Amino acid sequence: MIDPVADFDFPADLLDLQRAWYAADARCVEAGAALPPGRDVAAGVAEPTVEQQAELAEARAERLRITEALQGHPWWASVDDKRAAKAALRAAARS
Repeated sequence: MIDPVADFDFPADLLDLQRAWYAADARCVEAGAALPPGRDVAAGVAEPTVEQQAELAEARAERLRITEALQGHPWWASVDDKRAAKAALRAAARS
């Protein structure tokens, strides 16, 4: 089987960014899961706390900052097949 990760030589800081993105995304999921169910909010029987809202906003802002850093990394200018490179980067960061 061909290893698509082997086709690319990722800079360490790019791999670190992708790993940080996964951690930030997990934080977003966790913060969202801590909110009361939407149906309860819509029914007026629950309301997210200010702290819950702030945690989710902070998590999303951090994920966006990392996304922008990932997308703007200068290494992408050296890649012909960015789609394959992004898939390989995600795989390499998870391994």
